[in-house]
Amino acid sequence: MVTTLTIAGAALTLAAAPVDLNARLIATTGCSAHEVEQLLASGPDRVARALEPFLAQPVDHVELANLVAADTAAIGLIRALYAALPADEPAAADTTAETTHTPEAE
Repeated sequence: MVTTLTIAGAALTLAAAPVDLNARLIATTGCSAHEVEQLLASGPDRVARALEPFLAQPVDHVELANLVAADTAAIGLIRALYAALPADEPAAADTTAETTHTPEAE
């Protein structure tokens, strides 16, 4: 496992991927780990959000986004972190929600 990531000359200490990675990403970006390519194509702010769950210590978000913006290799490095994650099954569809449209009621 990679323990340090250097972006724009700043060495960032990494931790293992959190078990709640999807929940954290969805809370901050609206995307899950399976949608990381959308984050990586969305600009430095979103790329920084994709990296934050892997950091061992908190880093100021604006500073991290500025580092990402200054380093053209950052996206590839972050993409590699996600590629190293174990593949898991997509979440099953939630079929418990009630139907809001009932043709009989018309």
